[in-house]
Amino acid sequence: MKRSLSSLIENTNVREFKVVDIEVGKISESKTQARTYFDEKKLGELSESIKKSGVLQPIIVQLLGNDRYQLIAGERRLRASKAAGLKTIPCLVKDVTDKDAAVLGLVENVQRSQLNTIEEALGYKSLKETYGLNAKEIGLLVGKSRPFIANLLRISNLSQKVQEALKEEKISFGQARPLIVLDENLQDKLLSEIISLSLNSRQVEDKVSELNGKSSVSEEVLHLKSNLENTLGSKVQVKKSGKSFKVNLNFQNIEALKKFIEKLN
Repeated sequence: MKRSLSSLIENTNVREFKVVDIEVGKISESKTQARTYFDEKKLGELSESIKKSGVLQPIIVQLLGNDRYQLIAGERRLRASKAAGLKTIPCLVKDVTDKDAAVLGLVENVQRSQLNTIEEALGYKSLKETYGLNAKEIGLLVGKSRPFIANLLRISNLSQKVQEALKEEKISFGQARPLIVLDENLQDKLLSEIISLSLNSRQVEDKVSELNGKSSVSEEVLHLKSNLENTLGSKVQVKKSGKSFKVNLNFQNIEALKKFIEKLN
């Protein structure tokens, strides 16, 4: 059954804002912050700007009770304001669910282009796994196409080392994408070659083809794999041997396996 946008975000009245000044010491960090890397130089520049001109755009917080607040969106502005020595910061106080807070924070970061590729991918993955949203529903919430979200959800399945390399911008999205079809050990092995030899994306594709026995999985198959993962809600492995394909399904628990069998019946 299709779900409307209003059913995905319970508090649809998000544009009725009231700005209030809140002490920075009363605001705790977001539990659902998608951004994990903060450029200290740029943070310092923002802090200097705030010293001169103040905070031009309010941050978004939610009331926890007992005059305490939790950040929803605007962590760079909050950090920079603390560094600038501000005692208070302008805030929009919203009464939202945890899911809404995660969506609002992610949307703001996406719209302000403050996330690198892997942070954005992990943000979408969190929405999928925590709240049971599929690629189309996530796309509606953040203003992106379903194929775009599906592609980034696949990127989030890269090994931890490859993800860290993307976060630190040691490799690009184009260099990392071909690695998805490999197991994590091979991903890490090829990552070292990409960095040490400065391999471009086409060279990485050729290396992946060699490691896969000259039978790398095509983009079409990867798209089908992504659709199957979105449908099942679990990770899928597709391996090609000659003209045939082998599909391995992975389920986190017995309940997930039961639900899959029920769908087949």
